[in-house]
Amino acid sequence: MLRSVLLVALAAVMITPTAVLADSKSDCQKGLEMIKAELRKKHPAPVMATLRKALGGAENEVREEDWPECMDYIKTARAALKQ
Repeated sequence: MLRSVLLVALAAVMITPTAVLADSKSDCQKGLEMIKAELRKKHPAPVMATLRKALGGAENEVREEDWPECMDYIKTARAALKQ
């Protein structure tokens, strides 16, 4: 009985990070599309520079499959747009 409970608990622990990573991946991809769309619009030069830098960094993190760092770049882009 204890063995079954431990197996179920282990399976739950292993599945949870996978689901979180999947969310981060899709959020990152949506963020990339948002940055690309904003780059097609007219913004002040400093905002455009920040968006370009964020896009480059986020695309690099996508290649490395580092979703949390990709989201950091997306947050930077959103902050630049709010200014």
